[in-house]
Amino acid sequence: MARHQRHRAPRPARAKAVTIGAAVAVIAVIVALAVTFGWWLPNRQTAGGDGGARSSQGAGNPSASSDTSATADAATNATADKPTHDTLDRKSTPRPDTRDLAAETRITNVKSALESTMPASGGTWSAYVEDLDTGKTVSLNEQPMVAASEIKLYVMLTVYDRLASGTLNTGGQSTDALLNQMITVSSNAATNQLVQMIGDGDMATGIKRVTETAAKYGYASSKQLRALSDAGTDGTGTENWTSAADCGKLLAAIYRGKLVSPEASQAMLGLLEGQTRRNKIPSGVPAGIQVANKTGELAGVENDAAIVWGKAADGSARDYVLVVMTSGVDSATAQQAIVGASSAVYAGMTS
Repeated sequence: MARHQRHRAPRPARAKAVTIGAAVAVIAVIVALAVTFGWWLPNRQTAGGDGGARSSQGAGNPSASSDTSATADAATNATADKPTHDTLDRKSTPRPDTRDLAAETRITNVKSALESTMPASGGTWSAYVEDLDTGKTVSLNEQPMVAASEIKLYVMLTVYDRLASGTLNTGGQSTDALLNQMITVSSNAATNQLVQMIGDGDMATGIKRVTETAAKYGYASSKQLRALSDAGTDGTGTENWTSAADCGKLLAAIYRGKLVSPEASQAMLGLLEGQTRRNKIPSGVPAGIQVANKTGELAGVENDAAIVWGKAADGSARDYVLVVMTSGVDSATAQQAIVGASSAVYAGMTS
């Protein structure tokens, strides 16, 4: 038994030594790997920082590329999260519209021209200008003024309005001939016939309907209160009324084809172009410039309302509406003032 025990005793010691040796070897490998990895990682990071451009371009280092992409994505996301303001973005900052600025300058010059020319005539005056391209306007001393024959613009409107609705009782008469006489030569007799036609044969009804139609289209200051008379008054002191802005807006609507209908607007424009009284606004524009207008005169009252097809020095269109109304001034002075205002406005609009 003792000999048997002595024979087996060395075996566990050798096995233990082998086991310990293997463990030491494994530990040594792990330590070596740890040391190697620990050295390589910082140097890799350092190489990426010091020579990143060379690594990405020459060696094609995927880690450096990933870091760059991550940085770019972070920057993009940070930018996206920030609020944007177009007014602070140079690419988004709107540039001044030189065309609009030029139009604004023109209308300002027109206002100054009217303010410097019209008060010298004395009396009461009112003026309206509209740039038919931009819609910019000047309205000075806007107020109801004695209409004189400007009321015929609203009689004309009412005739076409009722023709369009089929409610005009012509009684077999020609509206074309009466309209032509009323506008082109300012016939009072033709006007009164049309007003009676509007009223189904009754003058008072016709007068009321003219006022109602003017109001329907937005011309609130325009009211017919009496028939027209070659004597200039009906003897009661009653007058017909309108305003420079009402007349100007009506002419602008005709120009744009928006009064009643395009066809009616064209017909009304043709009548105004046939006007024979050209001694006010038309006399203030250069020869050859097209003007469509309607005048109005009574004792102490001089009015004119016109569409002017102006032209700048380069030939570009500068169409506009001009209305000037005066009262309390002798006719010669008032007419000359209107001519002067027309000339100044034309210069301002075509500069």
